[in-house]
Amino acid sequence: MRKTLVMLAFWALPAGAAFAQEPAAPEQGPPPTELTERNGFWTANNAPPDTENFEVHIVQMGDTLWALAGQYLQNPLLWPQLWETNEHIVNPHWIYPEDPILIRPITRITEVEPPEPEPAPEPEPVDEVVEAPRPVQLPTLTRDLPPPTPGLTFDLPDAPSAPEVKIRDLYCSGFVTTRSLSHDLRILAKAPGTSTEGLFSAEGEYIYLSRGTRDGVGTGDVFTVIRPTREVSSVRNNVGDLGLHYLELGQVQVITAQADFSMARVVHTCDAVSAGDQLVPFVEIDFPELPRNRPFSPTMPPTGGTTGAIAITQSVLSMIHEEIGTAGSLAGIRSGRFGTLSGGLGGEGEIVYIDLGEGDGIATGDLFLIYRPLNLDNRFVNVDRETRERLADAREVIGELVVLKVGERAATALITYSADGVVPGDRIERR
Repeated sequence: MRKTLVMLAFWALPAGAAFAQEPAAPEQGPPPTELTERNGFWTANNAPPDTENFEVHIVQMGDTLWALAGQYLQNPLLWPQLWETNEHIVNPHWIYPEDPILIRPITRITEVEPPEPEPAPEPEPVDEVVEAPRPVQLPTLTRDLPPPTPGLTFDLPDAPSAPEVKIRDLYCSGFVTTRSLSHDLRILAKAPGTSTEGLFSAEGEYIYLSRGTRDGVGTGDVFTVIRPTREVSSVRNNVGDLGLHYLELGQVQVITAQADFSMARVVHTCDAVSAGDQLVPFVEIDFPELPRNRPFSPTMPPTGGTTGAIAITQSVLSMIHEEIGTAGSLAGIRSGRFGTLSGGLGGEGEIVYIDLGEGDGIATGDLFLIYRPLNLDNRFVNVDRETRERLADAREVIGELVVLKVGERAATALITYSADGVVPGDRIERR
């Protein structure tokens, strides 16, 4: 199977990372020696290319970008944004009296009245046209019919084509693991001034992290934000516990790091991130190209491949928050005929977790059929005992899934096609 590297089309990343890097401040170092006289003052910086469209602050003795960010942006920690606007400043540690600093763009409002619209032309008179009645064509009856074709045939539509696996499916689908993940690196809080105060942070906002350079966190590092939900078990009696489930909430990139803490920017979100969420290093996923035009039929015979079962759906686990609590099952579903829905109801394009892992020899890109026993319901048709025994092993295939990530005892999968709702307990078999 040919391998292709799925790239993050909407994230521009440096080598070894996955996201566009914020400007990193150079070392302060000694004062620059190559100064230029411009308009009566000396400076090491260039003239800004466009001052007419910006509010401009002229540097006074004692000014710093830190102080100017506090004055104009209400937060001195946002000095990197101020430096990013002023590309003519060579080193943010060295600005000189009379240097122009661009603060924010100017929006000009014109007082010119828009031109009056031209009057619409008068419609020309059209002679009324009366259509003649159309003759009615009656079908011709004939007894010369063609002979019937032996056997029964159906004109069936083409098999449905599976949708492509998307970037969000790979990096927002979560995982189940038996490994113990470190809780040391976590989100502490929002950075003040980036948005309204609150528990959750969205894409583009700044946050504080609980570790800094003393623990190996450096500028440009990219992390995935994760949140533990609950332990997941297989519905099959002989399998048991599969591990702890983690939601993947997005990715952040460190823009500045101190010894004991750091500041990062939320560069992509699958869901809102919040204080207390854990972070792990971001890892790109090498996903194979899937074969096209895969056949599908409800009556596909067994393949003899590895078998397992659906354990739970992401839709249920996404409603759980470790700090807040929230729901752990679908509202209103308790027991009885709808009891299996407490683990979620999945369909085409949704994420599920299966009870097969590394020990079962499965890999990213593996395709599985989803099936369940043939439903023989006596409420509608009286099925005799002999028929039930004869069809005891009969099954109906209801969909297909592809493996996205493989853990020790469980795997994350995407439902590529479903003819019915998929619930925990539905069986799977490798294609």
